[in-house]
Amino acid sequence: MLGGINSGNEVSLTAYVMAALLEAETPKDDPIVSRAPLCLTNDTSTHPYALATKAYALALASHPNATSLLQKLLSQAAVTKNAMYWNLPKGNSRAVSLETAGYTILALMTHDPITNEEKARKIVKWITTQRNGQGGFYSTQGKATNDLIHLIYILVALQALATYEGHLHQETLNVKAVVTANNFTHTFTITDNNKLLEQYQSLPTLPTTVSINMTGQGCVVLQAVQRYNIPEPEPSNAFTLTVNTITTPDKQCTTKRITACAAYRLPDQKSNMAVIEVDLISGYIPEKQDLKQMLKLDPNIKRYEVDGSKIHFYMDELLVEDTCVNFRVIRQVDVEDVKPGTVIVYDYYQPEFSISKRYTLPPPEECR
Repeated sequence: MLGGINSGNEVSLTAYVMAALLEAETPKDDPIVSRAPLCLTNDTSTHPYALATKAYALALASHPNATSLLQKLLSQAAVTKNAMYWNLPKGNSRAVSLETAGYTILALMTHDPITNEEKARKIVKWITTQRNGQGGFYSTQGKATNDLIHLIYILVALQALATYEGHLHQETLNVKAVVTANNFTHTFTITDNNKLLEQYQSLPTLPTTVSINMTGQGCVVLQAVQRYNIPEPEPSNAFTLTVNTITTPDKQCTTKRITACAAYRLPDQKSNMAVIEVDLISGYIPEKQDLKQMLKLDPNIKRYEVDGSKIHFYMDELLVEDTCVNFRVIRQVDVEDVKPGTVIVYDYYQPEFSISKRYTLPPPEECR
C-alpha cells in the first residue's frame, strides 16, 4: 500500500509494486520482479518508511539484502519496555509512522518469523495504542492520488496485525478481564469461540476510577474510550468559505439553491484532498441531478456522498481560486422551528485545518 509514498518517492513506489506482484504470487524470475531488487539495493534512502517498504519487498523475494535493511531500520526505532516505533522527521504525519510500523512487521514476519517474533510483538503493541475510539487508525498525510487512498493506512496496519497473528503460536485462548468502577463490576471472557467478537460495556457513572484485573492465557486487546464534547475550535486560516442561498421559483415554493465556495490560503497554494460538507436544514433533500451534473462541470470535484442529511463533496485539492458546489434542495417535509444548516470545509488528511459557517434558507414568501 502506498499511503506514505511521498516519504520515499520512486523507490517506495518500486518497492510497493514489487511487493504487490510477489503477494499475487508472480514468479520471482519474472523480468519485472527480478529487476526491481537492483533499484532497491542501489538506493541510499535512510527514511524509515523507505527502508520498511524496501525491506518488505526484498524479504518477499528472499533477497539477502533484506537483513541489512532491517538492521538499519531497527537501529532508528524508538524502543521502550513494551513498544517499538519510529519518530519520523518533521512534516510526516502520525499515520506514516503507523504505515512504517506495519511494513516493518510484514518484513520481520516474512524474513524470519521465529527470530523476529519478539521485535514484531513490540511493534504490534504500539500499533494497538494508535487506535481511535471507533477502532480505526489515524489517517495519512499527503496529496490524494485516488479516491481509495484513505483506506491504505488501515489496510497496511490490519495486514500487519493479521500476518503477525498468523505466525503467532499460542495455546488455547482463555482470558478473563474483570472491570471494576466504584460499585460497578463487569467480567469479559475471551476464548477461541468468541475472539473475533468485539465486546463492550458502558460505565454507568462518570467520572470514576477504573481498575482492571486480567487472568488466564492468551493475547487480547482491551481499550477504554471516553467521549466528550469540546468547544467549537477557532476556524483555520488555511481556507476561506462563503455560503449563499436563494429561492428557485416553483409552484409550491419548495425549492432553494445552495452555493458554497471554498479556497486555499496557505503559502504553498495547494491543499491536500479537501472536503466540503453540507449539512442540510431539516425537511430538505438534495436534487440529485444537480449533484451528478457538478461532477461533469467541475473536474476538481471527484465524487460526492449523501449520508442522511449530510452531503460530502471530495476534491483532490483546493487552490487559491474558489471551488464551488451549487445545487438545489427541495422541501420534502414541513418542519417547525428549524435550526440553521452548516457548511464545513476541511483537509481530509489534516482535519484540524477546517472552517465552518451556518446558513439559513430564504422564507417561502420570496417565491410568491
